Amino acid sequence: MCWKTSGVAALLLVLSAPVAAQGSDKAPARIDGPITITAKNAEWQGDRMIYTGEVLMRSKTLELRGVRLEMRQSGGKKAPYEIIITGNPATMRHQGETAQDAVVTGQARKMVYRSATQNIELTGQAHLERGKDELNGETVQYDVDARRVQASGGETGQVRIVIDVPESDLPSISKPAVQPAAKTTTATKP
Repeated sequence: MCWKTSGVAALLLVLSAPVAAQGSDKAPARIDGPITITAKNAEWQGDRMIYTGEVLMRSKTLELRGVRLEMRQSGGKKAPYEIIITGNPATMRHQGETAQDAVVTGQARKMVYRSATQNIELTGQAHLERGKDELNGETVQYDVDARRVQASGGETGQVRIVIDVPESDLPSISKPAVQPAAKTTTATKP
């Protein structure tokens, strides 16, 4: 079976079953609820769906944007799935677990999300931000559940991390008190 659509195409995939099947004791930061994908074009053939042109994938907690998205899910609705999104750059936005958690945003030329591991791999000039903290590398692994990040600079590059430390968290460094120099007087005889 092959479905093709042109123009603005929206496909609501109710994939909450695989999320629930992977364990209800997980943190609410994981991708939750139904997934909605919109694009200019869509093709669905067997276990593979391809979306092109202004692609937006949105769930309750995660948003991915790019120019092409491919979703693979072998074994039916309850099976793990993989989403590959590309762009110039492709972008992501992941909500925090609570209102106090910072939103995690990222961009790269390619992102691969794997539902079985709740991991997003960003490759090709990957950049991730959490609040004012930043991380750049050729490849970044983002664990959705743990909100843990691992990065690699690639064969010729390095990882660059900027951590914003609030002023109130800095230890106070006390400087030794400077004693004023004692005045010396010289007596002069008249």
